[in-house]
Amino acid sequence: MRRTALVLSSFIAVALSACSEPAPEAGSQSSKQLEGKPETVVAPITKAESIDAGLAVAERVPVKASLLTTEGETNLGQILLKGPALLVFTRSVEWCPYCQTQLKSINAIVGDLKDRGYNLYGLSYDSPDQQDRFSKNQMLQYDMLSDQSSTVIDAFGLRDPQYTKGRAVGVPYASVFLIDRSGKIIAKTVSGDYKKRPTNEQILALVDSI
Repeated sequence: MRRTALVLSSFIAVALSACSEPAPEAGSQSSKQLEGKPETVVAPITKAESIDAGLAVAERVPVKASLLTTEGETNLGQILLKGPALLVFTRSVEWCPYCQTQLKSINAIVGDLKDRGYNLYGLSYDSPDQQDRFSKNQMLQYDMLSDQSSTVIDAFGLRDPQYTKGRAVGVPYASVFLIDRSGKIIAKTVSGDYKKRPTNEQILALVDSI
């Protein structure tokens, strides 16, 4: 009886530990470990599930806030000189399997977005080297932007406030922003649940609704 109680107590402790944040989500893995792993399923987000967070449509983005790429420092002002942007805010290319799945998935609509006049970018708080490794491993056809200090994430008002300690501090809500060349936000969707992201079809429908 005592042995049964000890086993049950250990099981409960493990279960509670697995549910805590910011411990790794189930199935989380670094970008080096994606080969041969089952794909994490990302649920689509409904319009009703999009939360009112961050900069509003018609507001201006922080064009001078610094970002990093493997080529050096840049900012949204310089990026928008190349054309209107679709900016995907994501938590991490290193440890968030939902982010990894989304970033791989949107690779399929780079051409569709270009045909509509938009350049696609991913943004996370990972380092440029981490992003570059993931990009090369997954053969991404769009650029990743590094916001290691979460300066741009904060300027957009997208920091997820539920994380106050651990590696998840500074991550954004999973979000998609459409930005015109002048820096004005023309459409957006923000998910309060990191497991739910817009599908490629939903992203293209958002662009087509403009």
